[in-house]
Amino acid sequence: MNYEIPNSYNWFAKLNLTQFIPRSFETEINPNSSINERFKIECEQNREVLTFGRRQDMDTFVGFEIKDGKVTENLVVFYPSFGQNVKGWDIIDSEHSDFFEFMQKRFLNGML
Repeated sequence: MNYEIPNSYNWFAKLNLTQFIPRSFETEINPNSSINERFKIECEQNREVLTFGRRQDMDTFVGFEIKDGKVTENLVVFYPSFGQNVKGWDIIDSEHSDFFEFMQKRFLNGML
């Protein structure tokens, strides 16, 4: 797989804009994260993500969508159930076309 991370995210990470309690972003994204696998298990649409952030007080995660083995600009915000019977569970909360749209519509809105 090609794990080339979009430049919009790299810009934030290089400036150390990653820790906003209760939210945080990874400076080193782990392609083998158990949360990536959890998304794959619980998403009934046969989709994959590369998780890079979470909101600790709500068990909300965000990741770049992976299509055809490549990391895309599309972001998926999701709530895993961490349960065994996930049939009918809609893990996806929202989607955003890129990191900047996510920051504007989802992230900064929640900080006010």
